Amino acid sequence: MAIWRPKAWFLAVTLVLSVLPTPALAEQPDSQLDGIRVLLNPGHGGPETGAVGPTGVLAKDVSLTVSLLLQDELLSRGAVVVMTRETDVDISLTERQQLIAQTEPALALTIHYTSVEEDGDAERSQGVRSYWYHPQSHDAAMFLHNHLVEHLGRVDGGIFWNNLALTRPTEAPAVVLELGFMTNPEEFEWITDEDEQRALARVLADGIVTWLQGEL
Repeated sequence: MAIWRPKAWFLAVTLVLSVLPTPALAEQPDSQLDGIRVLLNPGHGGPETGAVGPTGVLAKDVSLTVSLLLQDELLSRGAVVVMTRETDVDISLTERQQLIAQTEPALALTIHYTSVEEDGDAERSQGVRSYWYHPQSHDAAMFLHNHLVEHLGRVDGGIFWNNLALTRPTEAPAVVLELGFMTNPEEFEWITDEDEQRALARVLADGIVTWLQGEL
Protein backbone atom coordinates (compact mmCIF):
# COMPACT_ATOMS: atom_id res chain seq x y z
CA MET A 1 0.00 0.00 0.00
CA ALA A 2 1.49 3.35 -1.01
CA ILE A 3 1.64 6.22 1.44
CA TRP A 4 -1.34 8.47 0.86
CA ARG A 5 -0.32 12.11 1.30
CA PRO A 6 -3.27 14.29 0.32
CA LYS A 7 -3.29 18.03 -0.27
CA ALA A 8 -6.50 20.00 -0.61
CA TRP A 9 -7.27 23.61 -1.44
CA PHE A 10 -10.01 25.74 -2.93
CA LEU A 11 -9.74 27.18 -6.43
CA ALA A 12 -12.55 29.72 -6.54
CA VAL A 13 -15.48 27.55 -5.41
CA THR A 14 -13.90 24.24 -6.46
CA LEU A 15 -12.25 21.90 -3.97
CA VAL A 16 -9.02 20.56 -5.46
CA LEU A 17 -7.55 17.36 -4.02
CA SER A 18 -4.17 15.97 -4.99
CA VAL A 19 -2.05 13.08 -3.79
CA LEU A 20 1.65 13.77 -3.44
CA PRO A 21 3.96 11.39 -5.32
CA THR A 22 5.78 8.79 -3.25
CA PRO A 23 9.53 8.28 -3.79
CA ALA A 24 11.13 4.92 -4.52
CA LEU A 25 13.77 3.31 -2.33
CA ALA A 26 17.21 2.37 -3.61
CA GLU A 27 18.62 -1.14 -3.18
CA GLN A 28 22.10 -0.33 -1.85
CA PRO A 29 22.33 -0.28 1.99
CA ASP A 30 24.12 3.09 2.07
CA SER A 31 21.56 4.68 -0.22
CA GLN A 32 18.31 2.94 0.73
CA LEU A 33 16.68 6.27 1.50
CA ASP A 34 18.38 8.17 -1.30
CA GLY A 35 16.53 11.44 -1.77
CA ILE A 36 13.70 10.53 0.63
CA ARG A 37 12.88 13.33 3.01
CA VAL A 38 12.31 12.55 6.69
CA LEU A 39 11.45 15.24 9.23
CA LEU A 40 12.62 14.80 12.82
CA ASN A 41 11.11 16.89 15.57
CA PRO A 42 12.90 16.77 18.95
CA GLY A 43 10.33 17.60 21.60
CA HIS A 44 10.39 20.80 23.64
CA GLY A 45 13.40 23.17 23.55
CA GLY A 46 14.41 26.49 25.09
CA PRO A 47 12.39 27.30 28.21
CA GLU A 48 10.10 24.34 27.41
CA THR A 49 12.11 21.70 29.27
CA GLY A 50 9.66 18.81 29.33
CA ALA A 51 9.98 16.10 31.96
CA VAL A 52 12.85 16.17 34.45
CA GLY A 53 14.73 13.04 35.49
CA PRO A 54 15.85 12.23 39.05
CA THR A 55 19.33 13.64 38.41
CA GLY A 56 18.04 16.81 36.75
CA VAL A 57 18.41 15.61 33.16
CA LEU A 58 15.81 17.30 30.97
CA ALA A 59 13.61 15.61 28.42
CA LYS A 60 14.33 18.35 25.88
CA ASP A 61 18.04 17.46 25.96
CA VAL A 62 17.57 13.71 25.65
CA SER A 63 15.08 14.20 22.81
CA LEU A 64 17.61 16.33 20.96
CA THR A 65 20.49 13.92 21.56
CA VAL A 66 18.55 10.92 20.23
CA SER A 67 17.17 12.93 17.30
CA LEU A 68 20.67 13.98 16.25
CA LEU A 69 21.87 10.38 16.48
CA LEU A 70 18.89 9.30 14.40
CA GLN A 71 19.67 12.05 11.92
CA ASP A 72 23.16 10.62 11.47
CA GLU A 73 21.76 7.12 10.97
CA LEU A 74 19.27 8.30 8.36
CA LEU A 75 21.88 10.39 6.55
CA SER A 76 24.13 7.33 6.35
CA ARG A 77 21.28 5.61 4.51
CA GLY A 78 20.96 8.45 2.02
CA ALA A 79 17.97 10.28 3.46
CA VAL A 80 17.38 14.01 3.33
CA VAL A 81 16.74 14.89 6.97
CA VAL A 82 14.86 18.00 8.04
CA MET A 83 15.26 18.96 11.71
CA THR A 84 12.84 21.27 13.47
CA ARG A 85 15.70 22.14 15.81
CA GLU A 86 19.35 21.14 16.13
CA THR A 87 20.11 23.16 19.26
CA ASP A 88 18.33 24.12 22.46
CA VAL A 89 15.98 26.71 20.99
CA ASP A 90 12.32 27.52 21.51
CA ILE A 91 10.17 26.62 18.50
CA SER A 92 6.40 26.88 18.65
CA LEU A 93 4.10 24.03 17.75
CA THR A 94 2.75 26.15 14.89
CA GLU A 95 6.25 26.62 13.48
CA ARG A 96 6.84 22.89 13.64
CA GLN A 97 3.57 22.22 11.84
CA GLN A 98 4.46 24.79 9.19
CA LEU A 99 7.81 23.10 8.54
CA ILE A 100 6.05 19.80 7.93
CA ALA A 101 3.67 21.53 5.51
CA GLN A 102 6.54 23.24 3.68
CA THR A 103 8.83 20.21 3.34
CA GLU A 104 6.20 17.49 2.77
CA PRO A 105 8.36 14.63 4.10
CA ALA A 106 7.71 10.93 3.63
CA LEU A 107 7.52 10.75 7.43
CA ALA A 108 7.28 13.37 10.19
CA LEU A 109 8.51 11.88 13.45
CA THR A 110 8.43 13.57 16.84
CA ILE A 111 10.83 12.25 19.49
CA HIS A 112 9.51 12.76 22.99
CA TYR A 113 9.99 11.63 26.58
CA THR A 114 7.39 11.85 29.30
CA SER A 115 6.81 11.66 33.06
CA VAL A 116 4.24 10.17 35.38
CA GLU A 117 1.38 12.28 36.71
CA GLU A 118 1.86 13.76 40.18
CA ASP A 119 -0.39 11.15 41.76
CA GLY A 120 0.94 8.32 39.55
CA ASP A 121 3.22 5.38 40.32
CA ALA A 122 6.68 6.33 39.07
CA GLU A 123 8.09 2.82 39.50
CA ARG A 124 5.34 1.16 37.47
CA SER A 125 4.84 3.81 34.80
CA GLN A 126 7.18 2.97 31.94
CA GLY A 127 7.32 1.94 28.30
CA VAL A 128 7.21 3.19 24.74
CA ARG A 129 4.00 4.93 23.69
CA SER A 130 3.03 6.00 20.17
CA TYR A 131 0.45 8.48 18.91
CA TRP A 132 -1.28 9.00 15.56
CA TYR A 133 -4.34 10.89 14.35
CA HIS A 134 -4.98 10.72 10.60
CA PRO A 135 -5.50 7.28 8.98
CA GLN A 136 -2.39 7.73 6.82
CA SER A 137 -0.29 7.81 10.03
CA HIS A 138 -1.74 4.72 11.68
CA ASP A 139 0.43 2.13 9.95
CA ALA A 140 3.65 4.05 10.64
CA ALA A 141 2.77 4.43 14.32
CA MET A 142 1.92 0.73 14.62
CA PHE A 143 4.99 -0.50 12.79
CA LEU A 144 7.59 1.75 14.44
CA HIS A 145 6.13 1.14 17.88
CA ASN A 146 6.16 -2.64 17.52
CA HIS A 147 9.61 -2.56 15.93
CA LEU A 148 11.08 -0.71 18.92
CA VAL A 149 9.35 -2.93 21.47
CA GLU A 150 10.53 -6.10 19.71
CA HIS A 151 14.09 -5.16 18.83
CA LEU A 152 14.96 -3.22 21.98
CA GLY A 153 12.97 -5.29 24.45
CA ARG A 154 11.12 -2.22 25.73
CA VAL A 155 7.88 -2.27 27.67
CA ASP A 156 4.84 -1.81 25.41
CA GLY A 157 3.08 1.30 26.71
CA GLY A 158 0.45 1.31 23.97
CA ILE A 159 -0.49 2.93 20.67
CA PHE A 160 -3.01 5.76 20.89
CA TRP A 161 -5.22 7.80 18.59
CA ASN A 162 -4.84 11.40 19.74
CA ASN A 163 -5.44 14.82 18.20
CA LEU A 164 -2.07 16.32 19.10
CA ALA A 165 -0.42 19.30 17.42
CA LEU A 166 2.27 17.07 15.89
CA THR A 167 -0.05 14.23 14.86
CA ARG A 168 -2.44 16.66 13.19
CA PRO A 169 -0.51 17.57 9.98
CA THR A 170 -1.92 16.03 6.81
CA GLU A 171 1.09 16.61 4.54
CA ALA A 172 2.87 13.47 5.78
CA PRO A 173 2.36 10.45 8.01
CA ALA A 174 2.92 12.17 11.38
CA VAL A 175 3.80 10.10 14.44
CA VAL A 176 4.73 11.07 17.99
CA LEU A 177 6.94 8.56 19.81
CA GLU A 178 7.22 8.79 23.58
CA LEU A 179 10.32 6.72 24.17
CA GLY A 180 10.15 6.37 27.93
CA PHE A 181 9.34 7.82 31.34
CA MET A 182 11.96 10.13 32.82
CA THR A 183 10.41 9.52 36.24
CA ASN A 184 10.89 5.75 36.23
CA PRO A 185 14.27 5.03 37.91
CA GLU A 186 15.06 1.90 35.87
CA GLU A 187 13.89 3.34 32.56
CA PHE A 188 15.73 6.59 33.23
CA GLU A 189 19.00 4.65 33.32
CA TRP A 190 18.23 3.25 29.87
CA ILE A 191 17.10 6.65 28.54
CA THR A 192 20.36 8.38 29.52
CA ASP A 193 22.82 5.57 28.65
CA GLU A 194 24.86 6.72 25.64
CA ASP A 195 25.28 3.23 24.21
CA GLU A 196 21.55 2.62 24.49
CA GLN A 197 20.83 5.94 22.81
CA ARG A 198 22.99 4.93 19.85
CA ALA A 199 21.31 1.52 19.71
CA LEU A 200 17.90 3.20 19.80
CA ALA A 201 18.84 5.44 16.88
CA ARG A 202 20.08 2.47 14.82
CA VAL A 203 17.00 0.36 15.50
CA LEU A 204 14.66 3.25 14.78
CA ALA A 205 16.44 4.05 11.51
CA ASP A 206 16.21 0.39 10.50
CA GLY A 207 12.51 0.48 11.33
CA ILE A 208 11.95 3.56 9.19
CA VAL A 209 13.68 1.88 6.24
CA THR A 210 11.67 -1.33 6.66
CA TRP A 211 8.39 0.55 6.99
CA LEU A 212 9.09 2.64 3.90
CA GLN A 213 10.01 -0.48 1.94
CA GLY A 214 6.57 -1.84 2.66
CA GLU A 215 4.78 1.41 1.93
CA LEU A 216 6.45 2.87 -1.16
